[in-house]
Amino acid sequence: MEVKFRKQDKECTQVLKNHFEQNEYHGDRLDRHREEINSANSAIKQMERRMNRLEAKVQTQEETIEALEGVIENQQVVMACFRSCECTKGRTFG
Repeated sequence: MEVKFRKQDKECTQVLKNHFEQNEYHGDRLDRHREEINSANSAIKQMERRMNRLEAKVQTQEETIEALEGVIENQQVVMACFRSCECTKGRTFG
């Protein structure tokens, strides 16, 4: 009986050792996946910052276009006034 118990004890020890090794393997895999996820999250945050900068540039460009449209409209009004004024009849303007 004593020999049988030792054999079972050895088998149990081997099974436990195998499970421990598998747990270490899976733990290492989890660590690698965690590192990959952290790296991906970092890349996403970097892209978000870049997108925010690009959106700010687009907003600035849109505001610039609006301002230029206002300038053009004012110039057209000024030119219409010059053309209609009696003192400028017959003269040409840029």
